Amino acid sequence: MTSKEIIEALTADVERLMKLHKGAMEEVAELRAKSEEQRNNIRALQEQLRKATAETEKAALHAAIAGSVSNRSAARAHINRLLREVDKCIEMVSNRI
Repeated sequence: MTSKEIIEALTADVERLMKLHKGAMEEVAELRAKSEEQRNNIRALQEQLRKATAETEKAALHAAIAGSVSNRSAARAHINRLLREVDKCIEMVSNRI
């Protein structure tokens, strides 16, 4: 091979590599955008789950307080947890004063 042929082959290789790099960078940008979109979807679904869980707990507590015998122990446990939380808050406020 002559030096001219070598230079032409190297130039062609460099151009091919540059095109591959450009394509890869575009793909990376696209994947990052999709990843961010999926993260946002996950956050939204987690928030929905938190709200649904809270609503379920409220409904179970309401049913227990309304007199359903099967849920009384769950209601007691829930109320006890709430009272412990209130006690902790009172203790934290008392320690700051």
